[in-house]
Amino acid sequence: MKAAQRHILLTGATGGIGAATAKALAVPGTKLTLVARNAERLQRLADSLAQFCSGVATVAADLSEPGVAAGVVAQAAAAQGDIDVLVNCAGINDFGRFTNAAPDRIEALLATNLLAPMQLTRAALPGMLARGRGRIVNVGSVMGGVGFAGFGVYCATKFGLRGFSEALRRELRGSGVSVAYVAPRYTRTALNTAAMDRMAQAVRMNTDAPETAARAIAAAVDGMKADHVIGVIERLLVRANGLLPGVVDISLARLNRRMSEHAEMEHHIAEGKV
Repeated sequence: MKAAQRHILLTGATGGIGAATAKALAVPGTKLTLVARNAERLQRLADSLAQFCSGVATVAADLSEPGVAAGVVAQAAAAQGDIDVLVNCAGINDFGRFTNAAPDRIEALLATNLLAPMQLTRAALPGMLARGRGRIVNVGSVMGGVGFAGFGVYCATKFGLRGFSEALRRELRGSGVSVAYVAPRYTRTALNTAAMDRMAQAVRMNTDAPETAARAIAAAVDGMKADHVIGVIERLLVRANGLLPGVVDISLARLNRRMSEHAEMEHHIAEGKV
């Protein structure tokens, strides 16, 4: 789908990856509708991109709230016409042992990372199918292919998003509507807490700038790949985990033990016990 023919709805637009993606997608002919919670930050981003594309609209909304998704899609369509591409980039993270997870935080991760993309897709899909064209791009994580200690709930949401993307892509085959899934690895954004950054540095995680993920997402929007895991080692790890999870259990045992220890230590710090 050429830029001159598309209207892109991007969620999580003011986040690190989201803002970088918005900039990557802001090319002549494209219309962008940017979605995030903070209206002021959204407008500043929109103003900075207006000169590069055919139109920029904003929708301030909390996608974790029930019933919001359909309204967001309706507002976007009313502002700039039919939606050609939906990029589900909004997400939140959490780090800690599952036994210390707050129930409301569990629900927030599920609502934001998994339910919102599904509901947005459900709202945008009928129009795409009626026109016989469209693209859904879901932004997941390497942790949607490999489970890591300290990220149980986050992994669950991204595993779910990956499964949803795969199933929907197969369901829509031949319809003119395609589905892509992009899995960034650890990315330096405000989504990560100081505790996560300390852990990532301690275990020497491969990390990327937001622009790395943005380039992969923009390529997915252009239809280059159905699935893309960022990082050669990470791609191999995801494949190995699908074929030989027991072997991955063993190979990652030390790493996961250290991550679990960091999660517990950070909990003690937060509780004032250290």
